[in-house]
Amino acid sequence: MAVSQPLPGITRDAARAIPKVNGPKTSDTQISDPKITVPEVGVPKISVIVPTFAPGELLNRVVRSIETQTMPAEDFEVIFVDDGSPDDTWQRLENIRDSHRNVRIERIEHSGWPSKPRNVGLELSRGEYVLFMDHDDELYPRALEAGYAMAAGNGADVLNGKETRTDQAAWGLSVYTTNMDNAIDRQDIHPLIPTNPHKLFRRGFLMEHQIRFPEGRRVLWEDVFFALDIASHAKVISVLADTPFYHWVRGRRTTSSSFTQDLEEYWHWVRKIVQKTNENLSGPTLEGQWRLMLLHQYRSRVLARLDTRLFKGPSQDFELVKAMAEDIIHNHIPVELDADLSPTDLGKAVLVRGGRWDLLEKLVGIDSGLIGTSAATSVRWVDGSLLLKAESRWTGPRGARLAIRYDGDRIVRDLPSDVAAALPEEAIDMTAALADAHTSIGVRARDTGVVWMLPGECEPGVKIADGPELVVTATASLDPSTAIFGRPLDENSWDFTARNEFLGRINQRGLRTSPRVRTALRNDHVYIVYRSDAGILSLDVDERNRSLGGSAPLDPDNAISSLKGTAGTLRLPLRRVHTSAFEIPFAGVATSDDSEIEGSVTVGDGPRQPAWIVAREDGAWLESTVQQRAGTYHMTLNFHGREMDSGLRVTVGTHGELAFSRPGDHPEPQVDDDADGEADEVI
Repeated sequence: MAVSQPLPGITRDAARAIPKVNGPKTSDTQISDPKITVPEVGVPKISVIVPTFAPGELLNRVVRSIETQTMPAEDFEVIFVDDGSPDDTWQRLENIRDSHRNVRIERIEHSGWPSKPRNVGLELSRGEYVLFMDHDDELYPRALEAGYAMAAGNGADVLNGKETRTDQAAWGLSVYTTNMDNAIDRQDIHPLIPTNPHKLFRRGFLMEHQIRFPEGRRVLWEDVFFALDIASHAKVISVLADTPFYHWVRGRRTTSSSFTQDLEEYWHWVRKIVQKTNENLSGPTLEGQWRLMLLHQYRSRVLARLDTRLFKGPSQDFELVKAMAEDIIHNHIPVELDADLSPTDLGKAVLVRGGRWDLLEKLVGIDSGLIGTSAATSVRWVDGSLLLKAESRWTGPRGARLAIRYDGDRIVRDLPSDVAAALPEEAIDMTAALADAHTSIGVRARDTGVVWMLPGECEPGVKIADGPELVVTATASLDPSTAIFGRPLDENSWDFTARNEFLGRINQRGLRTSPRVRTALRNDHVYIVYRSDAGILSLDVDERNRSLGGSAPLDPDNAISSLKGTAGTLRLPLRRVHTSAFEIPFAGVATSDDSEIEGSVTVGDGPRQPAWIVAREDGAWLESTVQQRAGTYHMTLNFHGREMDSGLRVTVGTHGELAFSRPGDHPEPQVDDDADGEADEVI
């Protein structure tokens, strides 16, 4: 591995002067260093604790994100705790330590799970706050600076910062709706969700209450148990929503990938989580937290697992799940929580509580494959904002219509008579659930995965064709200058997403589009809205991946030019060089202010000339000059540091007049430089 570069202002000699802390040896190949206590030279604001086990090149991602933090290196420390990696991880960690004065390393005998190295790192830490990272994830650049400022300012026990996940655009968005100084009494979702350790925890709080991760070779959802211990004691939980904090990178097999392979193990630990929730969050002062957390576990880990796969597997697996699910639902989840379930989840719960697994098989077959898909129906720029309208349709298995029908003024689930007879009205009547269906539109950064939801409205409705169909109409507005909690969109490529919510299900995927959209010039930025190769509505800011000329071609038919002067040249054969100014409009660009973007234009082998893209009432125009002798040439543009073909050819006439055309429009003219009958002028 290439050695990471020192942080600014830190020399390699200074880095090596930092004492090393080493733990128990795990093999004879490990380097033996004396045990030296790290001097107390001031309390860091944050200790970042990173357990490692054979991370390979993925470790570089963590290091890069640490190096790019806006918080000064002297204000935080990073503690890598290696869990007995059998490869060269320890040597790589030594290299990282030697080139970063705020890095410390430790190694332990292989424990087989992240809990032990996290606990060891916590004991070694000196920071006011601690953050637990996985060895293949990354922090966003302002994570530590913004997170600490909010946590310390509120005296928070926990700071839950905006987290994204590579494989799920919807991840955490229900939590990170707005900044909250103290979300302890939230009514919509538990403030510690997602229940992972990618947060800032006040170290003194953890030490005071002796909160640690449960250790063992395999402790599924050890971070949930950790969160439940925190929930029972925390007084202030802050939520940071306006600044990206943590990127949970998914894309390869991890320890959590194996959680569902052993059914007995899975259901054993689900029961433990439910029991722990009841134990830790008991009592009147924690009743609200208990209800939210238990409902989360009930929906996502118990009822969600009772699907069609259960009835297609081996009979012994079915009997195991049946016994475990009945035990959990009968003995550990009060029946009054069923009132907070959606009609589909309520149907599952009622049939399990009644022992009607035969009817449950029929029910989950009807409810499986429920999905909402969205498409833009209108996309246009109005006064500098992008206005969108979309329609979302919900369907059942393999695109079938929802199993619903009219019953008088109500809309009810269309179920087999024996299933319907076993369910209460609340599990059959869909009228309220249909009215609560919701669609919202957001943008997701293609490079970082960060999602920002846009302001807008939606109107659910039921359309009648062959039968009732749920269609949600949604509108949204994107103001590029204020889209991110009042801040502008940065230079990036974005994909629009539609977040569809119905019956407790959330799916968020790319917003498909067919309408032709326009490019906009606003506040000295170019915003190119286009249909991606995958058919998704996308946005490019300042020609990051798309060119203005390619998206809104220059219009040669409406070009304006004028001769500004003529000069000779010493080239052989001698030719006049003409200087002519020109203005060419871009096709279909919306403007809303007096924007002006500087760049350059090059015509053939002529000199690079200053150029401007300017906003006018009638759209955007390219303005520049040409210094060339008579002939026909390609014209290239350079804006935002990108060299790009203009898509035009320029013909310079014998008297300096300019003509613009697209290649292939017509044959190139043959220019006779001596057509005026005058001798070439010699300078």
